[in-house]
Amino acid sequence: MSEVKKPIDKKNLLALIPFFKPYKKEVFLAFLALLVTALMVLFFGKTIKYLVDFALAAKSSLSLNLTLLAFLIAVLVMAVAGYYRSSLINAAAEKVVADLRRKTYDHVIRVSAEFFELMKVGDVISRLTVDTVILYNAISSNISFFLRNFLLFLGGILLLFFTSIKLSLLSLGLIPLAIAPIIFLGKKIKNVASESQNSLALVGSHIEETINGIKTIQSYLCEEKELRNFCKIVDESLEISLKKIRLKSLMIASVIASAFGGIALVLWVGGHDVLQGKITSGDLSSFLFYAVVTATSLVSLSQISGQMQSASAAAARIFSLLEIESPVREIADPQPFSSSKEVMIKFSDVSFSYPSRKEISVLKNFNLEIKPHEKIAIVGSSGSGKSTILQLLLRFYDVDSGAVILNDCDIKFLSFADLRKNFSYISQDCFIFSGSVFENIAYVDKSITEREVEEIISNNQALNFINHLPQKLHTFVGEKGIKLSGGERQRIAIARAIIKDSPILLFDEATSALDNQNEQFINSAMLDLAKDKTVITIAHKLSSVINANRIIFIKDGEIAEMGNHSELMAQGGFYKKMYEAEGV
Repeated sequence: MSEVKKPIDKKNLLALIPFFKPYKKEVFLAFLALLVTALMVLFFGKTIKYLVDFALAAKSSLSLNLTLLAFLIAVLVMAVAGYYRSSLINAAAEKVVADLRRKTYDHVIRVSAEFFELMKVGDVISRLTVDTVILYNAISSNISFFLRNFLLFLGGILLLFFTSIKLSLLSLGLIPLAIAPIIFLGKKIKNVASESQNSLALVGSHIEETINGIKTIQSYLCEEKELRNFCKIVDESLEISLKKIRLKSLMIASVIASAFGGIALVLWVGGHDVLQGKITSGDLSSFLFYAVVTATSLVSLSQISGQMQSASAAAARIFSLLEIESPVREIADPQPFSSSKEVMIKFSDVSFSYPSRKEISVLKNFNLEIKPHEKIAIVGSSGSGKSTILQLLLRFYDVDSGAVILNDCDIKFLSFADLRKNFSYISQDCFIFSGSVFENIAYVDKSITEREVEEIISNNQALNFINHLPQKLHTFVGEKGIKLSGGERQRIAIARAIIKDSPILLFDEATSALDNQNEQFINSAMLDLAKDKTVITIAHKLSSVINANRIIFIKDGEIAEMGNHSELMAQGGFYKKMYEAEGV
């Protein structure tokens, strides 16, 4: 789905609060540790006053030793508190980000196919990886540093007034000069931060897409073309990032100039007060320390402000995934559907268009009844709507009008579990997971044992090749099964379907890309698998479906012809022409 740009504000970060609730103890203790470190820093200002006014002015060795001892104790306390602050907040950040990833992944993996038709997979991956890392950095470092510097800023202001009201009022008068760049440039930074995240997602999306299509790219000698496309995307991303860096740097420079310029002015006024005896040298030294603490805290807040805009943009991108409502959803109170080997399928006046191509009707008032155990073949030219029938049966999409019915029950009123347990789906491009052969076959049920899988292999000749693999069932198949041939991948998919043992088999052009020998293997395996089951086969090769009980020829989303092979050949229509064109 196209992303809707939303204003970036603190609401995006506040939405993270529920994820902190399970770890509130760690967060509370981390805040206490942070408070202690801030108090110790502020305590150093008082030690400076006593060091100057009592130890050095009085030339007292005892006072000097006691002051420095107090200073060292404060350093030790601050170090211990710093350790607990860092360990506790980092641990909480890791847990929060892990929970956020789990929740987002759980939501995305349940969203219907329509979402992935309109949104790039690479963008989703970027949000679950790059954006969550940005959030981790914000939680573990930026928020912690923000709170510490905010406490130092407030504490510094209070102690400035306690030391000298006159100099404090002068300092406060200068603060707006330091805050102005934060307010003015901060708005620009947050918008650029959002652009930066989107551009980075495009980089990841392009990488993911081109690597998946590497064979096509290389076979058409398009490496240079894709390199140019990638460089263009990277350059655009770089330009946005450099713009963000320039704005952040300008804001930091403005704050530094105004903050430390103000300290110089305060030091000039305070120096004259010391000369006139209005305050002590210790007071001025202490005031100067607090002024530096306050100014550096303000500078740090300006830096963190820019970083938090990136975090806010990342949070917005992640939560936009959680806000997606799947167009295909289970109803609140689904109708119960008892498991049965006798499943009647009915398409009643079904019309459908894909969401990304609404102007094209794929199915038009489509009607079809399939009896239990019937062997149905659906044929037709590419784009006629054959595979769409299976997509609707599995409810990857919802029909625009009409109904798909199982045993007199509209599938919209069934839970996904009750609906999809009735089907075993084998496609031409069957997906093989990175892992072992056993993990792929037993994917549908974790309780399946190796013994059960070995029994299936021994009872199906088409699966015998597994026994000749290097580690047999434990052979690693590579990413997407790259170490296996197309025929071997198909046969593993068939073994997966055997394990599921559903009453209805869906074969979506399962042999169209295979050579004759592999096609024979697969057809033999499918015949064994199809015993006492309903079978719906989508096919390009008509030679593979001539034994079907019924063959339905689809043209422009409608049933043009229907009958068995002999009947359709006798009609001399579309089916006969396609059959003869194959030269069977």
